[in-house]
Order: sequence, then C-alpha cells, then structure tokens
Amino acid sequence: MQSLEEHNNEVLNNMYKLGDPHKNNIACPECGEELWDTNPSLCLTSYPPQYAVHCDCGYTGYRR
Repeated sequence: MQSLEEHNNEVLNNMYKLGDPHKNNIACPECGEELWDTNPSLCLTSYPPQYAVHCDCGYTGYRR
C-alpha cells in the first residue's frame, strides 16, 4: 500500500506528463496546419470550459 505522500507525488508526476504540449487533430483557422494544445492540464473555468491552443504559424486561441 502507498503512503499519502507517495500517492500525491505519483498523481502530480502524471499530471505533468499530461500537460506536455501535443497536437490535437484540429486545423488552424489561419494556415490549415494542425493546432497544438498549449497546456492540456490547464483549463479555463468558463462556460463551456476552454483550453489554450497555438500553431507553428503564430496563431493562438482557445478550443472547447
């Protein structure tokens, strides 16, 4: 069985892995290339929730 500290550290480490920027299979509205999720573990608490995206062409925006 894990200690509470071990569990919390494991969860935190997994969150950092999920937070790496990665492509999201959505076309950039400016150039048509694939967008990147800028920080997938960070969500704006708007309604509906939104995630920051960016493109290699310099475009930045948000997706739902």
